[in-house]
Amino acid sequence: MKLPKQPFKAPTAADTDPLLETHEIRRPRECGKRALWPALALLVLAINVQPTAAQDAAPPTENVEASSDQPPSQKTADNAEAAACLFCDLWTRPALTGDWGGYRSRLQELGLTFAGRVTQFGFGVRGGISAPVPPPLSQGDRASYTGRGQYDLGVNLEKFGGLPKGKLVVTAEHWWGDYGNVSLSTGAGAPAVFGAALPPTPNNQGVPYLTNFYLVQPFTQNLVVFAGKKVVVGEMDQDRFAGGNGTQQFMNQALVANPAFLTGLPYTSFVAGIVSPQKWGKMAVTVRDPQDRTMDTVGLSHLFSKGAIVSGEVRLTTNFFGLPGDQHVGGVWKRYDQRDLNSLLVPPPDYPGTGGAASQTLSQGYTVFYGFDQFVTRYSDDQERGWGFFGRASVSDGNPTPLRYFLSAGIGGDSPLKWNRGDKFGLGWYYIGASTEWGRVAQALFAPRDGTGVELFYNAQVTPWLNITPDIQYIKPGLLSRISENAFVFGLRVDMIL
Repeated sequence: MKLPKQPFKAPTAADTDPLLETHEIRRPRECGKRALWPALALLVLAINVQPTAAQDAAPPTENVEASSDQPPSQKTADNAEAAACLFCDLWTRPALTGDWGGYRSRLQELGLTFAGRVTQFGFGVRGGISAPVPPPLSQGDRASYTGRGQYDLGVNLEKFGGLPKGKLVVTAEHWWGDYGNVSLSTGAGAPAVFGAALPPTPNNQGVPYLTNFYLVQPFTQNLVVFAGKKVVVGEMDQDRFAGGNGTQQFMNQALVANPAFLTGLPYTSFVAGIVSPQKWGKMAVTVRDPQDRTMDTVGLSHLFSKGAIVSGEVRLTTNFFGLPGDQHVGGVWKRYDQRDLNSLLVPPPDYPGTGGAASQTLSQGYTVFYGFDQFVTRYSDDQERGWGFFGRASVSDGNPTPLRYFLSAGIGGDSPLKWNRGDKFGLGWYYIGASTEWGRVAQALFAPRDGTGVELFYNAQVTPWLNITPDIQYIKPGLLSRISENAFVFGLRVDMIL
């Protein structure tokens, strides 16, 4: 007797991060261990839940009658065939670990959705920093390996707790290998392999941290409120063809997220916000605690005791020439003490794992940004599959923000060669206008200047759960220009959906 197989659908980003539905598009080491309690709770629950196939499948009566007369040898053969077929769809299943024998689908029905991914980076750099530097910076002309894991749990609180349409998002992240990969060898301010520098904990290899733990509650169709500990990357200023966190599209931070927008913001901290979806687009406003909580389990102590970060964005959906697009404008206002570049002795102030000493601070800063994306070609009417253009621009205060202005542009999307297989590509350019208010010591030692770069990648989807991405970058470093040469970064990214 063969039980009917329930189809398994891989969870999307919106399944574990409900805010995407409204968007178009350290403490001691034991603290990191405590961050794994949601996974342990999920394991305990799974032990007490019957698989979908066993619990929900009701075989027809005639099959049951036939099975009573089935000889033992035939039953053994059927069991062996079933066991052999556990991995028969390995190359076509949407996730590497499949449906967990039916448990995964059953947990989704109960309101628990798991989505995990492991991304590995193997890169080399030719050129870059040409003089001895203190760690975690390092000289160029080297190769490196880094891996990172991200594990998301989405809890439907309407099914699992009774809160109407409410959802809880929990994320754990860790890295191993060489922190930042070759990013710390290029002499540029924007990490070339951005995903390898997340979470930003340079000295804690392998330690998982709870980076997301927040609630989302829709009140009406046009009003969604969220609050809790949340990662800032991907929160605003995102484009369809250039966004994320460096694990799926571009890898250089300057083409993943506006560096002026992220400078001076904590990677993860307490945030409260409102998202208002509209027929024409959406509006969003957030208030964030400036204290970084990456190494804290949740981090609710002394909220806003150091100030606040307020950001807002208006996003307009367009349809130029009958093709979908997006235009957005927003800003960030930082109201807390930041280092004054005029008195900074050792740059950079906000590069992951480094920081200079300053004798003075400034109490506020700002960044105003604009971005767009626009399809040029669509391959399918029922899906947004195709390629197009994107661009970003921003203006900042120039002090304490070490960037005065920023520009980027490029093309990207689904590959014209194998779009139906899931291949993607991107070609992007960026320009970082450095602040002119660096102190005399920093100017004499490092001569910060404008920086620029170009990146080209091709993402080949080998299976629905395995993507291999060759990537090459040319970087003219601006932050440590006196001790750096132009750099070529090249290598592979391997991304697996668990």
